[in-house]
Amino acid sequence: MRDRDVMNLLDQIELYVLSVEGKRVAQKDYWLFIYNSMKSGLLMTEVMEKHLQYKLEALGVKNHRP
Repeated sequence: MRDRDVMNLLDQIELYVLSVEGKRVAQKDYWLFIYNSMKSGLLMTEVMEKHLQYKLEALGVKNHRP
Protein backbone atom coordinates (compact mmCIF):
# COMPACT_ATOMS: atom_id res chain seq x y z
CA MET A 1 0.00 0.00 0.00
CA ARG A 2 1.13 3.52 -0.69
CA ASP A 3 1.17 6.09 2.10
CA ARG A 4 -1.65 7.99 0.40
CA ASP A 5 -3.78 4.84 0.35
CA VAL A 6 -3.16 4.20 4.03
CA MET A 7 -4.04 7.80 4.95
CA ASN A 8 -7.24 7.61 2.89
CA LEU A 9 -8.17 4.44 4.74
CA LEU A 10 -7.49 6.12 8.10
CA ASP A 11 -9.65 9.08 7.06
CA GLN A 12 -12.52 6.68 6.31
CA ILE A 13 -12.05 4.94 9.66
CA GLU A 14 -12.11 8.35 11.34
CA LEU A 15 -15.47 9.17 9.77
CA TYR A 16 -16.87 5.85 10.93
CA VAL A 17 -15.60 6.21 14.50
CA LEU A 18 -16.91 9.77 14.76
CA SER A 19 -20.37 8.62 13.78
CA VAL A 20 -20.62 5.49 15.95
CA GLU A 21 -24.12 5.28 17.37
CA GLY A 22 -24.41 6.57 20.91
CA LYS A 23 -20.73 7.24 21.38
CA ARG A 24 -18.71 10.17 20.17
CA VAL A 25 -14.95 10.05 19.88
CA ALA A 26 -13.05 13.33 19.76
CA GLN A 27 -11.15 13.75 16.52
CA LYS A 28 -7.91 14.56 18.34
CA ASP A 29 -8.24 11.43 20.51
CA TYR A 30 -8.75 9.29 17.42
CA TRP A 31 -5.68 10.63 15.65
CA LEU A 32 -3.56 10.45 18.80
CA PHE A 33 -4.55 6.80 19.13
CA ILE A 34 -3.58 6.15 15.49
CA TYR A 35 -0.25 7.98 15.90
CA ASN A 36 0.68 6.16 19.11
CA SER A 37 -0.38 2.78 17.73
CA MET A 38 1.56 3.17 14.52
CA LYS A 39 4.61 4.57 16.31
CA SER A 40 4.72 1.80 18.92
CA GLY A 41 4.17 -0.89 16.28
CA LEU A 42 6.87 0.53 14.00
CA LEU A 43 4.27 0.78 11.21
CA MET A 44 4.96 4.40 10.34
CA THR A 45 7.01 5.73 7.47
CA GLU A 46 8.66 9.13 7.75
CA VAL A 47 6.09 10.67 5.38
CA MET A 48 3.16 9.27 7.37
CA GLU A 49 4.68 10.43 10.65
CA LYS A 50 5.05 13.98 9.35
CA HIS A 51 1.45 13.94 8.10
CA LEU A 52 0.10 12.64 11.40
CA GLN A 53 2.16 15.16 13.37
CA TYR A 54 0.74 17.94 11.19
CA LYS A 55 -2.80 16.62 11.71
CA LEU A 56 -2.34 16.40 15.50
CA GLU A 57 -0.88 19.90 15.72
CA ALA A 58 -3.79 21.25 13.65
CA LEU A 59 -6.15 19.63 16.19
CA GLY A 60 -4.35 21.26 19.10
CA VAL A 61 -2.46 18.21 20.36
CA LYS A 62 0.91 19.57 21.46
CA ASN A 63 2.63 16.56 23.02
CA HIS A 64 1.95 13.51 20.87
CA ARG A 65 4.85 11.29 21.80
CA PRO A 66 4.00 7.77 23.02
